[in-house]
Amino acid sequence: MTPELIRLSNGVRVALDPMPALATAALGVWQRVGARWEPAEINGVAHLFEHMAFKGAGPRDARQFAEAIENVGGVINAATGYERTAYYARVVAEQAPFALELIADILFAPHWSPDDLEKEKGVVAQERGEAYDVPDDRVFELHQSTLYPNQPLGRPILGDEATLANIRVDTLRAFHDAHMSPERVVIAIAGAYDREAFLDAAERRFAHVTSIIAQAPAPAHAYGGRIAELRKLEQAHLVLSWPAPPAVSEDLYAARLLSDVFGGGMSSRLFQEVRETRGLVYAIDSSLDALEDDGRLSVYAGCAPKNARAVVAIVREQLALLAERGPAGEELARAKAVARAQMLMGLEAPSARAEARASQVLLRDRLIPFDEVRAKLEAVTADDVRRMARRALEGPVAAAAIGPKAGLGALGAIPS
Repeated sequence: MTPELIRLSNGVRVALDPMPALATAALGVWQRVGARWEPAEINGVAHLFEHMAFKGAGPRDARQFAEAIENVGGVINAATGYERTAYYARVVAEQAPFALELIADILFAPHWSPDDLEKEKGVVAQERGEAYDVPDDRVFELHQSTLYPNQPLGRPILGDEATLANIRVDTLRAFHDAHMSPERVVIAIAGAYDREAFLDAAERRFAHVTSIIAQAPAPAHAYGGRIAELRKLEQAHLVLSWPAPPAVSEDLYAARLLSDVFGGGMSSRLFQEVRETRGLVYAIDSSLDALEDDGRLSVYAGCAPKNARAVVAIVREQLALLAERGPAGEELARAKAVARAQMLMGLEAPSARAEARASQVLLRDRLIPFDEVRAKLEAVTADDVRRMARRALEGPVAAAAIGPKAGLGALGAIPS
């Protein structure tokens, strides 16, 4: 059985990825909308919409909705990012159409009462407080605000007290209606399921969606900069980032391997040099974050404040070495082995597989054979990785730090 990309009568795309050896399915609806589309005065509306999804929908109140999915042994959840909002479930195979019905109720027949909305604003306030209390979360939020100042991408997904105060039930409805369009919706399922029953449910619940002209988000414009927040902590928490390819670029494969060689695991340069050889940190790693039109290679480190300046210097030095010489042959081979293994592990997990299929459709409007992904990773050369490191060093560096004063001065050691 092979994956399929089906278009409903109105253009909504359905990605089917059968895994017949399983007894369960992972499914969801991914919508191309998120915090990036929010006007400044209602920052946080996309995330608040997701929270309100579970206050009841269709013929069920909040309790009945929770009981409905659990009565069939399933789980359902949602997530909001800058560019996508997802509603997803995991159920036994025969309940996949029913789970899609519940998600459709969330999207098309939600229960939005003013009282529930105000209560949920309070829940989000607690979520914000929790994020603020976790320094290795907070430092990434600060970094984002410095990287994309005065842009939706630089504002917190959770919003703040002032902007959430502007949101009413009518605000939620208007935001939903402005972004619910067939070309921005992908339904994906992976695992075991009845193909015809699932497609019937998709057609019945989503074929009424009509096309609208939605305003495109402003292009991402990354800036260099530094931001520090003085906190009474035992450690300094640091994030540094450099430019990387966007999600639609073919250079993403080389950038992925650069990140793995640089700081992607225990054998990476940063882990070995900064932690194992010098003992300067407990945690250090790199990651690749790719948006539709921008990307970043980021490094996070948590260290004693007295070590922060040395950590920053080593990170910069190791990236410069990769830009000058590229990775050694054994480093690149190891990074490819890790990437290949992680892809294969993902192929065994229906939730990861469904999300990957939705992402492929949203970004490229096709299902990409995993053998094609593997071949492109294998084709990356050491010179390709070196080129990605050189490109990173050419662009603006953004940096954020949280912690005692002794650790914050490390940002001054970062070249512009």
